[in-house]
Amino acid sequence: MKQREGRSRGSIEQLSSGALRVKVYAGIDPLSGKRHYLRETVPAGPKADKEAQKVLTRLVNEVNESRNPRTNATVGQLMDRYLEYVDVDQSTRTRYRIAIDTPISSRCSGSHRWRV
Repeated sequence: MKQREGRSRGSIEQLSSGALRVKVYAGIDPLSGKRHYLRETVPAGPKADKEAQKVLTRLVNEVNESRNPRTNATVGQLMDRYLEYVDVDQSTRTRYRIAIDTPISSRCSGSHRWRV
């Protein structure tokens, strides 16, 4: 795999398929303590280089403007972490756990109509 340098915070890497992977450093993940990167793959094609540069610029701007996600954690991981720290009665904690473990799709089914 050939790697081409972009801006100091990001890089563009050519994959064996010919596609280009854009990778931008976004800081340290506050939950895991590991490095956090934004990644996006640009399909191979005649304009792939130009498109990858656009993606690199967009991702760097997102990081600079603090519009990027700060973690790779899932909602479930975040909710579990929340329950570790929240100070509530055991009955409330039990209800929270039930709400977290119940799939959202089952809550949205039925006769209730959601406004969009």
